[in-house]
Amino acid sequence: MRRSTYLVLPLVLVAFTGCLKRSHPVVLHTLRPLLLEEHKAASPAPPLALEVMPVQIPDMLQRPQIVSVQGPERLGLSEIHRWGNPLEKEIQRVVVENLEALLGGDTVVAYPLGERVKAPYRLSLEVQALNGQPGGMLRLDATWMLIRPAGGPAILLRRVHLQEPVQDSGTDGLVAAHSRILETLSRGIAAELKGSPAYNHSPN
Repeated sequence: MRRSTYLVLPLVLVAFTGCLKRSHPVVLHTLRPLLLEEHKAASPAPPLALEVMPVQIPDMLQRPQIVSVQGPERLGLSEIHRWGNPLEKEIQRVVVENLEALLGGDTVVAYPLGERVKAPYRLSLEVQALNGQPGGMLRLDATWMLIRPAGGPAILLRRVHLQEPVQDSGTDGLVAAHSRILETLSRGIAAELKGSPAYNHSPN
C-alpha cells in the first residue's frame, strides 16, 4: 500500500504542474481618455460645474471579463482579458475626463462630488448596448440626460447610436475601440451642451 502511494503521488504532481504550465496570466485593461494635448482653451465665460452620475450598463456587462460578440446571437467571455475596474466606473471616469477637456474650463466631477463644487447640472448616462467583435465593429446604444440636482424634468434628453471599427483582431483592438467610441460620445455631448441655451454659464 505504501509503495502504491509513492507511485501515485509523483503522477499527481506531474499532472498538477502541467495544468499550471498551461494557464495564462490575467491581463487587465483600462480605457483611455482624451490626450492632454487635445484639451481646449478655457471659455471666457465664468465656469460652472457638471456632475456625471453613475453610469448604468446592461447586466451582461457587469462582470470583470471582457465581453465580445461571437456570433449573431452569442456573446463570449474572456477569462484572460479583464477590466481593471468595473466597466461602468471606467466609462464614468473617461466621460468625466473627456468632458472636462472639451467644455473649456468647466469643472466636471463624478458623483458624489457635485455637492462639494455646487454643480448646477447633472449628466445621467444609460448604456443599452456596448457590443463589439475583434476585427469587426463596436456598437454603442445609449441615452443621456442633463438634469438639475433638485430633480424635475430633463433639460436635455438624447439617444445615441454609434459604431466604431475595431482595427485588429485582438482584445487590445477591442479595448481601444471602446476608448474611441467614448471619445465620440463625449464630443457629441459637449457639442450639445455648448450649443444649448439650457446649458449656460448663468444658471437660474
